[in-house]
Amino acid sequence: MCGRFMLDSDIEELLRQYRVVNREVADYNKATIYPSENVPIVMDDKGRTLKSATWGFPLSGKGKLVINARSESLAHKHMFKNSFNNARCIIPANLFYEWKDEGDKKKVKHEIYLKEKNIISLGGLFKVIPDDKGNKVLSFVIVTTESNSHMKDIHSRMPLIINNDALDYWLDKKTSENIIEEIYKVNAMHELSIDRINVEEPFEQMRLF
Repeated sequence: MCGRFMLDSDIEELLRQYRVVNREVADYNKATIYPSENVPIVMDDKGRTLKSATWGFPLSGKGKLVINARSESLAHKHMFKNSFNNARCIIPANLFYEWKDEGDKKKVKHEIYLKEKNIISLGGLFKVIPDDKGNKVLSFVIVTTESNSHMKDIHSRMPLIINNDALDYWLDKKTSENIIEEIYKVNAMHELSIDRINVEEPFEQMRLF
């Protein structure tokens, strides 16, 4: 799973990294990103487009957010099926966080990132969802896969990280499911750096999963 991530890059770096042709984000707060917060995402809208979106799909009638989508069920689950077929996106991040259960109700925070890459591209899905006031809100979830060998000791799930040479395939709604499956497989090969963070921090946010 993925419950928090960091985005601390300047917007100019995102525009260069993703060769954005349509910029619809003036700026953003560089910080650790929590569910329900706004963050820039990249989508294909007559060219690569940078838009601001809210993290999480509302869970109808329960007042909670769905913030992750399991890769194994995207093509079949009602909440994700249409977005998987027509609305895939990239969520830029510098790193993501995960908590390791060490027993005795102790969960230890770790930060995880790719060696020699400042920005990592997390695979996501988006949709436009009306809020309580009828306003249309662009929202996204992060796709997760089984953890690779680097992550298994921390958690059983990890976010989908997409290489630069596969970004166009992920964003293109015409890409076949066979190619998408290959993108999932590459996730097992990423060499991750994992740093333990020895700080006390409330864990309540993780209940959003």
